[in-house]
Amino acid sequence: MNKSERDIKRQPRERLSVGVKGLDEMLGGGIPAGYSVLLAGPSGSGKSVLATEFIRAGASRGEPGIIAVFEKRPVEYSQEGPGGDRFDRLVHEGKVGIIHTRPLDLSIDEMLNEIVEAIQRLQARRLVIDSLSGFELALAPTFREDFRESLYRMVAVLTGMGITMMMTAELEDSYVDLRFSPHGTAFLTDAIIMQRYIELKGQLQRVMAVVKVRGSVHSKDLRAFEITEQGIVVGESLGGYEGLLTGSPVLIPRAEAIDQKPRRRRGSRPTGR
Repeated sequence: MNKSERDIKRQPRERLSVGVKGLDEMLGGGIPAGYSVLLAGPSGSGKSVLATEFIRAGASRGEPGIIAVFEKRPVEYSQEGPGGDRFDRLVHEGKVGIIHTRPLDLSIDEMLNEIVEAIQRLQARRLVIDSLSGFELALAPTFREDFRESLYRMVAVLTGMGITMMMTAELEDSYVDLRFSPHGTAFLTDAIIMQRYIELKGQLQRVMAVVKVRGSVHSKDLRAFEITEQGIVVGESLGGYEGLLTGSPVLIPRAEAIDQKPRRRRGSRPTGR
């Protein structure tokens, strides 16, 4: 391998914004281009909202996107959530395409062909599958038996085309098991974003965490977030609590919380003001 080939190989992947500033920071600068992302969480946690933000962020940067819908009706993406009018406008401008399929006799190849045709038509760079459960139900029964293998093949084809894809998976909000996919498909993806509900100070709150980003440093914090008229707003880290995912969070005493902060290495100097 000559020097130019080594230099090309060492070049880091381009990072794509998900459209949520705080989450981009948690991901280490966005999602690496060509990665597959699993977005897992319970019903109503904001999965479709985040998936829409991901597609809209790409369209605003000249990266057309496709949403393959298997549960909601396409019109619901413009009627629900923040920025519905803007999303509807992107669809009419041809910057976002929607595939809506509900038949129960599809083969994985038929579904893949429809997605690839839409990608080529729009020259799309981003794809959302919402959701994996709906996608599985849209397949003919014979193809559901080897759903993991079929999904693996489809993800390999699409990411091989340079597509960055996000797949949503609905999970029960269990405080006993920490699972990321009912299909056992978490290992197929390059990155996992988890959404959960927690009870904190007598209120129900949404929290988010980045579970993995293959080959990349990322935040390990649990951070609260809200869905506002402006979109998803990520708050500060909930590092002052422990046991957040157990259903029984405990406030860490202030002295202990301070002690857990990263300490400066011996001999290192503080940075200037």
